[in-house]
Formats: sequence, C-alpha cells, structure tokens
Amino acid sequence: MKRKLSSIQRPFLLHVSGAYRTTPTAALQTILGIPPLHMQLHFEARFTSIYRLNSSKTEHGVGAAFCGLTNDIWAYQWSAKLNDNNNTVFQAELTALHEAVIYASHLPNHNTSKIHVDNRASIMASSNSKSTNETARKIFKNLLSNPRIKVSWVKAHAGNIGNERADQLAKDATQHGQPYSHTKLPKPHIKGPLRKRMLEEWQTSWKNGDTGRKIYNIMPSVSLRPTNWIREDVIFFSQHGPFPAYLKSFHLSDSDYCSCGGIGTALHYATE
Repeated sequence: MKRKLSSIQRPFLLHVSGAYRTTPTAALQTILGIPPLHMQLHFEARFTSIYRLNSSKTEHGVGAAFCGLTNDIWAYQWSAKLNDNNNTVFQAELTALHEAVIYASHLPNHNTSKIHVDNRASIMASSNSKSTNETARKIFKNLLSNPRIKVSWVKAHAGNIGNERADQLAKDATQHGQPYSHTKLPKPHIKGPLRKRMLEEWQTSWKNGDTGRKIYNIMPSVSLRPTNWIREDVIFFSQHGPFPAYLKSFHLSDSDYCSCGGIGTALHYATE
C-alpha cells in the first residue's frame, strides 16, 4: 500500500518541483514540505478516531457557568468543569451559552429571555450558521427556533451582578464542578500532537533512508514548510540534471567529463 500511495503522489511532486523524473521521491517530499502519503493517511485516521471517541481526563478543569434571574430573584444556576488540557476558555464560554439557551428554551413561551454574555467571540460564532464550531452551530439553531430568546453583550467586570456571579460559579467549578462530557476536544488540540508524531515518523524515515542522500546532506531535517526552491535549484541540489556525470550514470552519455577535463558534476560547474 505504501508503494501504491507513493506512485500516486510521485507524479504530482515531479510536476510541482519541476525536477528530473529520476529524482528520488523522498528528496522531493522534503524539498516541498509534503509528507509521504501513507503518513498523511495515518494522521487523518488517527485524528478521526480520537475526535469521534471524544474522551479525556484531567485533575483540573476549565469552568463554565451561567445563572438565571427572574424578577431580581436567583431562579437557576448551572456550572460544570471542562478538561483544561484539551478544552479552551472560548469553548467553556460557548458551552455555558449553549446550556443557557437550552434552559431558556424550556421556560414558558410567553416569557422573553435575555442572555447576557461578556465574550464577543462567543456571540459572533453563535450568529454564524456555518461556524466550524459544533457547539456554536447548535446555539444558532436553537436561537433560530426560539426568537423570544435574545443574546447580548455586556462588559466584563463592570459590576453586573449576574455576570459577576456567573464568573464566580465558573471559577468554583474548576475545583468542585461536575465534569462536563458533552464537549468535543478542539481540533487544534488533537491535531498538534498527531502532527508532531507524523513529523517524528517522517524524520526517522528520512534519516534512515537510502535515497535522496544528496538532499539529506543539505536538508537533514524534514518540515511542513516548503523550501520555495525554483526548478533550477531543485535540479542543482539534487544533482539530477543535464550534467555529464548524471547523464553517464544513467547511460545517457558515453562520458562523464566536462569540456574542461574535470568530472561534470553540478558542484564542478558551480565552483570551477
């Protein structure tokens, strides 16, 4: 399967780089910052598995909370602890807003509910039906079906009694709150370690490989950043090009000598 995937990837690497068709695939991947296709496949498969499992454990957490006031009386409050190694503060804000919208949607229909949020990013994300955040899309859908629920921004730490109480509840939840298991891990927090693992596997393969050693001597470390070499750079540094030494090694010429009498390598032309 590795060979099949490599044969699929190779023509594209050659076209993008402009390299000679004999240039090793491993060298082209390193020059262009494109990992082997089978490693990218493993990366995507691992990411999908972990993201769907949605499991995480930690001793501490990020707190999420909201509280409800009816006629200046505390009517309801909710708080929970999210995984702070994998869940962000932004996600905690969205989680609290989501739970507040659900709570408000179950109140009597004749009541208009106003939800005050001190995080503009949460409001912006929740007003976008095509948000990349699943929780934000759920909030948008709930608000669309419940027009009596209004969401507005309030300034944080400005003495708003409800805002201050919600903040304290969230802080308390980091130590004593019930774990909240419905929030999926943020994709960047999953992809980071997996991408690092893929790079380590690629680095090992590149270091221990037996092809592309001329490029390895120049670029011993792999990276997802391309070199931005032009075609002539690729030909020169790979030494797969119109040089007598190259042509002779592939039986395309009878001699590997330059017209000056030296061995016609790329380095010879650059230095002599």
